[in-house]
Amino acid sequence: MWLPEGKLRMRKPTIDELLEQVDSIYELTMLAAKEATRLRIKDRETPEALQKALERISEGKVKGEFLSRKDLDKYEEEERMRRETEAIARQKSQLMPPPPALPKIEDD
Repeated sequence: MWLPEGKLRMRKPTIDELLEQVDSIYELTMLAAKEATRLRIKDRETPEALQKALERISEGKVKGEFLSRKDLDKYEEEERMRRETEAIARQKSQLMPPPPALPKIEDD
């Protein structure tokens, strides 16, 4: 698609500018969503709440930590245990003999 010169501009802030303020893209996503929601609750008529939230994050006005290392480790351990439990249950279901066949009912 052809666009006249000067019609295509990259919106600020860039992803690189935003990632300087947070530890991960996940944290950026959560922080931006939370801030945009906060802005919309504060003023329902706020145009482009997400854009304003991203600008505030890049300016360092919004900070947040959603998962500490301890929380992340706990979550990963719970997920590991859940997967192991599911794997054991699958193995047990494969080892159990199939249920006996039901007797046929004859129509009179």
